Amino acid sequence: MDKLDIEKNQAISRVGLLKCDTYQQDEVVSVVERLLFDVIMIQDLIKPGFKVHIKPNLLSLKGPDRAVTTHPAIVRAVVNLIKPLGVQITIGDSPAGMTKAIEKNWLATGMKQVADETGVRLVPFENSKVTLKHVRGNTYFISSIVADADVVINLCKLKTHSLTLMTGAIKNMFGVIPGIKKSDYHRMAPDVDGFSDILVDVFETVKPQINIMDAIVAMEGNGPSSGNPVHLGYVLGSRDAVATDAIAAFLLGFNNDEIVTTAIAYERGLGEKRLDVIDVVGLSLDELEIKPVVLPSKRLQSYIPNFIMDMIGKLIWVRPCVNKDTCKKCGLCVENCPVQAMTPVNGIPKIDYSICIKCFCCDEICPYGAIQQEMSWLVKRLS
Repeated sequence: MDKLDIEKNQAISRVGLLKCDTYQQDEVVSVVERLLFDVIMIQDLIKPGFKVHIKPNLLSLKGPDRAVTTHPAIVRAVVNLIKPLGVQITIGDSPAGMTKAIEKNWLATGMKQVADETGVRLVPFENSKVTLKHVRGNTYFISSIVADADVVINLCKLKTHSLTLMTGAIKNMFGVIPGIKKSDYHRMAPDVDGFSDILVDVFETVKPQINIMDAIVAMEGNGPSSGNPVHLGYVLGSRDAVATDAIAAFLLGFNNDEIVTTAIAYERGLGEKRLDVIDVVGLSLDELEIKPVVLPSKRLQSYIPNFIMDMIGKLIWVRPCVNKDTCKKCGLCVENCPVQAMTPVNGIPKIDYSICIKCFCCDEICPYGAIQQEMSWLVKRLS
């Protein structure tokens, strides 16, 4: 991918990697301001009167301290920094299973407080029209709020992911599909390669112009909802979501080609993945002390050749299971299972593993952490 004039600070593959140790608002504003105006050059992208949609990760009914969603300090900083530009701002996401509980989600994630403080409108995608987009022969239902925006600001959260290994800038765009329609795409492509293709399709329909990644406190382990918070102390920013994810994968300790969404997006010419080509501003990758991070249990399977997996596949598995002690019998996982593999028995979901596709949508959706990941004996030994 060709770079623009570096002296004008407008390289498409330029990524700002800045230290930010806490969510103290003054510290966050200082870092985000530098990313927006010095690295991304937002003043060249946004004009007065533009409709700007801010797309955070609002995955679940969990507070900011759980590291599941984009921290409100990041969202608040972006809103207050771009308001003086004279733009029309909306904030919205479509978390799976939140069709009837989006206002509870806004309250739990801190978005309502941000909206009340700044006067910016929170928008539920489920109540908006959709715009049909077509990629590779597939049709995608994209919220018209996003499709009609002049600029989309992608405020993603850095987390591990049990299916795709990592969720960052590219995967965050999956939330522009309203409601339960997302389940259809999980069902259509249950394996990681197929689903990653779909994630890149959706990303391609939107291609956010601005990407800010909250990696101050990320998630490790079996994310994106049931992992554990891990302090990294970074905020990333770029026009290039692919390059942002490539740097993020490096921070977590993944090899360059392990994240399938990044590889696919690069091959389609949607961004840069090569670390030696990406222009990193702020902290140098060579100087970083990478903190050991617990990666998803499923990562083990990606290292095993297919012919060996065919022989020992029954001994290597990670699957969702229900913790009966923490389950609140809300039924969200049952309602949103893409393949209807869950049936309530006295209110507690029972999983039919003969049809379960191990997409871990149930884990993403559960607001109570009642879906856990069960591993085979061999996976436990090798993890």
